[in-house]
Amino acid sequence: MPRIAVIGAGIAGLTAAYTLQKRGLDVQVFEREATPGGRMRSEQHGDFIVERGAQFIASSYRNMRALAAELEIDGQIEKLTDSRNAILKRGEFVMSEYEGLTAIRRSRDLSLTSKLRLAAIGWPLWRNWHRLDFYHPERLARLDNESAAAYVDRIFGREVLDYLIEPAFASTFTVLPENMSKAFMLNTIATLFRGFRLLAFRGGNGLLTQTLAARVPVRLGADVTRVHATRTGVTVDFADGESERFDQAIVAVPGNSVSKLCPGLTASERQFFSGVRYAASIIAFVMADASALPPFYGAGIPRREKVRLYGMAVENAKPGVVPPGKTLFNYAFSEAAAAALMDQPDHAVVAALETELAKLPLKNLDTTEGYVIHRWPSLVPQFWPGYHRSLRAFLRRADRTGRLQFAGDYLVGPYTEAALTSGLRAASAITGAT
Repeated sequence: MPRIAVIGAGIAGLTAAYTLQKRGLDVQVFEREATPGGRMRSEQHGDFIVERGAQFIASSYRNMRALAAELEIDGQIEKLTDSRNAILKRGEFVMSEYEGLTAIRRSRDLSLTSKLRLAAIGWPLWRNWHRLDFYHPERLARLDNESAAAYVDRIFGREVLDYLIEPAFASTFTVLPENMSKAFMLNTIATLFRGFRLLAFRGGNGLLTQTLAARVPVRLGADVTRVHATRTGVTVDFADGESERFDQAIVAVPGNSVSKLCPGLTASERQFFSGVRYAASIIAFVMADASALPPFYGAGIPRREKVRLYGMAVENAKPGVVPPGKTLFNYAFSEAAAAALMDQPDHAVVAALETELAKLPLKNLDTTEGYVIHRWPSLVPQFWPGYHRSLRAFLRRADRTGRLQFAGDYLVGPYTEAALTSGLRAASAITGAT
């Protein structure tokens, strides 16, 4: 029976391992951290459940929904009790909706002129509908010819860029429109128009990775330093000096770590991985009294408002994560602010957060009960201008490192469904080769 190593116990690696084991292969997962789940795990803090990474899932996540059903945890998926959005504009939160043109027309965050100009979005969506594929971003390579910022400013105007596109994408994907491809923006908008409802696992989205980790062998605290493939097998080296031999391996770590881990990559692979970029951020959770509860789930914060946060969310909308009578906020620092604070102690991050919160029209935050700080040097991959073309070339490459497969959100999109899908594909590539 072939032995397969899976490096990384995030949703991509765990899905790959579970799929391979189900197909009769001998699998071993190695995870550097003390807890599996990667960027999809949940932590208990007193009576609160704090998400470490993935904040929600969506009704359109067909592979995740199917896997949850197979694991018999689909009954734990519930709608958010509130999915309303807001935008900070001139110091006040203004309700704003993105789910279709009708919702945008009703929103109060844009002028009538901007709303009329937005009607032009229908043409590129209709013209490219057959290419706009959530699961295959490489098909959008021909649309990957400019940044979202340049495109939106030219076609829809500065107000749409500043008060719709920037806050919506920055608060969700931690990416500014100048660092985001037009192709990625159009693909995301098409996904919303096809139907997109916010959901979550009751008690935390980490339920999925916890359930998977209980089904496959996972060695925690295993610091893999090198994965070396030859024509006859794969050697996995560890920081403690030990090595293990396998027939094949799936490398399911952030894409910007692959080259260092796999020194034997081909030239085209190394070129691709050198261009994989991740957004860095600090996510701060604030526990407060219920009197602080605002009338929305999420809010985007444009740079024009001079607040060093990309956005915020109110965790009360998720089932089973906030105790009665309490409120749990999460705030995403801007990339620039996160870079300045990344190596600072928690108290310095909290002090910086309180300075920014004083600029927001939030009430009763003097009842704050505690903070949880999560630092993410590599939070989500950025589909920058040119990345879709680079991804297509990588997927079509002729020179491939034998016996190695790769899995991660950077191969499909900055979503948990994308990471999960990449794990399924890596497992299929392994079983097709064995």
